[in-house]
Amino acid sequence: MESLPITADQVVADVMLRNPKTLAVDARVSDARAVLENPSVQMVLIADGDTFAGAITDLPGEAASEERALEFADPAPETIGPDEPVSTAFARTAANPHRRLVVLDDERRLLGLLCLNGTRTRFCGGANAGRPAT
Repeated sequence: MESLPITADQVVADVMLRNPKTLAVDARVSDARAVLENPSVQMVLIADGDTFAGAITDLPGEAASEERALEFADPAPETIGPDEPVSTAFARTAANPHRRLVVLDDERRLLGLLCLNGTRTRFCGGANAGRPAT
């Protein structure tokens, strides 16, 4: 399926994933591992309600299944605001080793996830997740 092109006036909110994989702050390592088993999931977001708490991209092998996943989360991964231009977002996402930026508002509410596909040519998912404007 061909993605729609993105226009130069679009912002992050237009192309972000609005329902990324999210776990509650009391989730266990076993919960995070189960989500990360899906090869298309590169990052699990942890939230306390709608407040962002951390992101997990990898779990150490020695992490016990019963431990809280939040203990292994990065509380400050790269983030971006929903009103940033897509051109800025593309450059920042392409430079990120995980190709992911967490979309937060000024109160650290989790709004979504911005990600690039494996070839770094398109944003992931959504009707407007086409090629970035050049």
